[in-house]
Amino acid sequence: MLTRAIAGIGLAVAVLATGGLTTAAVARSQPDSAWSPVAGAPAPLQYEQRSWGDPKTELGMVIQAPNGWKMVKLSTFEVKFTSPDGQRNLRVNGAPKDQPIKTAADAKYAVVSSSTPAFKLISREAGTTRATNPAFAGVVFHHQTLTYTYTDPARGRRLVVDRFVSADDLPHTLFEVSTGGRPQDAAALTAITAKATEDFIRLP
Repeated sequence: MLTRAIAGIGLAVAVLATGGLTTAAVARSQPDSAWSPVAGAPAPLQYEQRSWGDPKTELGMVIQAPNGWKMVKLSTFEVKFTSPDGQRNLRVNGAPKDQPIKTAADAKYAVVSSSTPAFKLISREAGTTRATNPAFAGVVFHHQTLTYTYTDPARGRRLVVDRFVSADDLPHTLFEVSTGGRPQDAAALTAITAKATEDFIRLP
């Protein structure tokens, strides 16, 4: 229910105030065995808690992101993380959209399918994920996920997993998670998207 999501926000603030935000997150710096064992691939992923948002405090959004990935702030509530080799990325936009997740996914599909070179839709899926961070205990995330490939003139074939997420019975999109890399990174990109979704916290 929406009340659970609101209550979760209140709990997250309380955790932050007591300095317990680190322990509130689960699976901190745990290896991810889903990383593709391809030539040149790094060691299994480790995750770390990252936050951004209000310019005065850099708090507002909190997720688990791959350890060591460089974070660049694109706007107040949107960031992009890039792997050390520059081949893979994670983008999270925590600015709510005043539209349902299906409508948001429809709009994104319309744009990328008509303007992206050699676009190919791999899948479009609706699903749910139970929040794993105790600060959002009981919250269920609902999401629409687009997975597609396209051709980058400089880097060749690329794979994108783009997810629009709402919480409980919220009627609008709460946040967007998008990962990108090579087609052979599919398992890792899916795992990174799942991790960012399940451990998401939005502070007021």
